[in-house]
Amino acid sequence: MRSAFNGYIDEIPFILVDNFENDLNKCAYFLSHYHGDHVFGIAGDLFRRKLKRNNVFIYASKVTVAIIREECPRLTPYLKTMELGKNTISINTDEKEEFLNVTTLPAGHSLGSVMYLFEYNKKTILYTGDFRISLNSVAKYNHLQQNGEPIKIDVLYVDTTFQSVHSFPKRSDVVRNVVFHIKNWLNLSEKNRVILLTCAGYGYESICNVIFDAMGVKTCVGDSFWNIYSQFPKEIYGITNDRSSRIHLCTKYRYKADPSPFELQIYFSALKWGDQINIEEDFLTFKENRIEVCFSTHCGRDELLNFINYLKPKRIVGFPDEFDSDNRSNVFQDGRLNEEAVEEFRISPKKRKVVKEREVRVGKKVSDSELKEAFEW
Repeated sequence: MRSAFNGYIDEIPFILVDNFENDLNKCAYFLSHYHGDHVFGIAGDLFRRKLKRNNVFIYASKVTVAIIREECPRLTPYLKTMELGKNTISINTDEKEEFLNVTTLPAGHSLGSVMYLFEYNKKTILYTGDFRISLNSVAKYNHLQQNGEPIKIDVLYVDTTFQSVHSFPKRSDVVRNVVFHIKNWLNLSEKNRVILLTCAGYGYESICNVIFDAMGVKTCVGDSFWNIYSQFPKEIYGITNDRSSRIHLCTKYRYKADPSPFELQIYFSALKWGDQINIEEDFLTFKENRIEVCFSTHCGRDELLNFINYLKPKRIVGFPDEFDSDNRSNVFQDGRLNEEAVEEFRISPKKRKVVKEREVRVGKKVSDSELKEAFEW
């Protein structure tokens, strides 16, 4: 697996971000979130020895630090926690002590994922990591505003993973539909079980919260995930390590298929849908005891362009691919803020009109008025 980002912030030559293979002689390392394409090389013995020898550290959010400790316990002495908001870090370089101002912002990608706003040498640099911010909600970020206007960004390092996909459905719409089908399946028989299959190890925690809010059923996770998630009971309250739960969460890579007729698999993915997604009706597909769900933790092109055109950076560096500036003329339109939450996409219950189950058509998008319960995300 290659790294999604080469790690280099050209304006700050003594640090490396989301890359632990390209240069092992930097004075500080930053990690936006713990996914395989951003941590390649982090578990290597050579990297750990370099950290020790050079007396340097990895900076990350509290949740990401907890994940690193679980995944790479030998790195524990070399971890520094970054709080959300403004931070000033003292970094010793070969030449002098540098003071780096870093503002840590929630990225909306997975629990603990962050963006880094660096201020150094009279320049402002924003590194998004993998992120998803709903249309127009960038205006909710106080640290990206000054006197009611967007701050000046000299360079934007931005996630372009799905820049070719016009738009993704809101995660709230997707999960409301999934909850409806989970309820129906579990109500059919006490023997029925549900397996939530994911493409990545982290990033689906809030789905478990939604399910618990709607059904009062906690989702069982594996021991390594439980060791991490149980440290954050307020943020991730919809999970359990009780294997008798009727709902289980696991990655597709660790799941061993069991062709039980009592098992419903729900597979969350964005990559398999390509650029053919029709957000009006086609974000769920059905095949026997399997539902495939279009669930993206990255921006589609509409959200990406809104983010870029709102901030209007002087220079853009895209990753894993160069930013495609075609249709850049899609200017930001200031309007009503999207109701999708920004801070880790926490869910709040909201009652909806009760309807009869027979009024809901399986395989089609379920509208808010057709749900017994729904949640804004």
